Amino acid sequence: MAVNDMALREVPTNIEAEQALLGAALINNSVYEVVNRLLDPAHFSEPLHARIYEVIGQTLAAGRGANPVTLKNSLPAKVDGLKIEGQEVTVSAYLAHLCANAVTVVNAPDYAAAIFDSWVARQAISALQEGVDAYFNLAPGENPLKAFEPIEERMAAIRADALKSSPIKNAGQSYLDALSESFRRGEVRGVPIALEEIAEVISEPCFEAGNLYGLLSSSGEGKTSLTVQLILHALKIGHPVCFLSYDQSSDQVIRQMVAQEHEIEARRQRDAKLLSEKEFETCMGFARWIGAQPFEVVKCTDQSAPQLVGIARTFVKRRGNDKVPLIVVDHIGVVKPEDRRADEGTKAKGIGQILKAGAEMTDAAWLVLNQRNSFGMKRDNPRPISMDLFGGDPAKTPFDAIFYLYRFLKFLEERKAIASSDSDWKKIEKAFPSAVRSDGIDIAEIGSVKVRFGNPHIRQRLIFEARLTRYKSDRAPVEQESLEGF
Repeated sequence: MAVNDMALREVPTNIEAEQALLGAALINNSVYEVVNRLLDPAHFSEPLHARIYEVIGQTLAAGRGANPVTLKNSLPAKVDGLKIEGQEVTVSAYLAHLCANAVTVVNAPDYAAAIFDSWVARQAISALQEGVDAYFNLAPGENPLKAFEPIEERMAAIRADALKSSPIKNAGQSYLDALSESFRRGEVRGVPIALEEIAEVISEPCFEAGNLYGLLSSSGEGKTSLTVQLILHALKIGHPVCFLSYDQSSDQVIRQMVAQEHEIEARRQRDAKLLSEKEFETCMGFARWIGAQPFEVVKCTDQSAPQLVGIARTFVKRRGNDKVPLIVVDHIGVVKPEDRRADEGTKAKGIGQILKAGAEMTDAAWLVLNQRNSFGMKRDNPRPISMDLFGGDPAKTPFDAIFYLYRFLKFLEERKAIASSDSDWKKIEKAFPSAVRSDGIDIAEIGSVKVRFGNPHIRQRLIFEARLTRYKSDRAPVEQESLEGF
């Protein structure tokens, strides 16, 4: 059963705001430019208003001024039931009336937000009613929760859209509130970062609540090991952590944690007979400790971004405490897109936008792993850049910061194995630092692909201990020669 017309007429509308805004845009076309970031024709509840707004945009895009005269030929002459003070009028007369009741450019963002918020409310009510209809149409014996899975996805998308209106409403007050809260706490509210090198690279003291962070690395380069290290650090300080993993099971994650924390290799944990009695007791003790922490590993299969947000919201409600949660997604390339036919960039950006909305809705810090595409591996210098992201450079948009993990030794050995000419060796000499070549230490470089506030060119080094799958600080400066040239 579809949502009936009466239900739609009864949901929130703001005809007065629509009229005032359209009148302002017809008098001063700059109003359209101010609100166009937020409003689409579909956001208007009155079909004629939606058409007027659409024609204003088309007229301006064609390089002409938009006013009642220039719009006349693109609109119907009459619309049934169109009245002013009880009297039926033509569309031209209605446009003139709108101009007479226009608002100023200063007020336009508030009217646009009112129109947008009414549209969000209509969408949410419609989604909920569809969920009720789906429930009553379930087959006998069918799981009732199945009826609400599509509704949950739609609601997550609606929440993501709803966040768009916040920047144009009370921006100054929002800033002051955040500033006052930070002063009161004496620190930024977020999840502490296990390695200070990462904090320096992204120019942030922690993974801040409501922010979306990305970690870029190639397959087999150790990004999951680094992620587990970040998770363990957060748990030790009492922060709830939900690991939404398409690859790792909870057993695999805990083995890595034990290796990193107690230096008992994961391969030996898999065969308990290889452990000493003391090591066995240590593993048992860690298992009891981790079982008491607000920590879950959710093994994902084909979930979409809205479904991941739904899982995270449930986790925060169930396991949340007074500390900022950390939500980890491994990895973005396997998240089911809303539109499978879209190009990779559109898919990645859409997923990122929903996960960013999820970070704000859950008041949590989100870390999303990103496996490098194959293009960067073919460069003479394979250091990661934004084009190596899933979806390329446009995929950066929703993220607050993205840092990369780059282990020189992995690529150095690959290049050395196939080098066959002096030219090949010269490229290797230029692309890789002498410190790695001389002693074989497995150096991991941390750098940024995107930072909002700070120096985007900071690079730091870590040392990867492969036996324990963990990273430790190496405060020696990165050789300048290795950072230039390519």
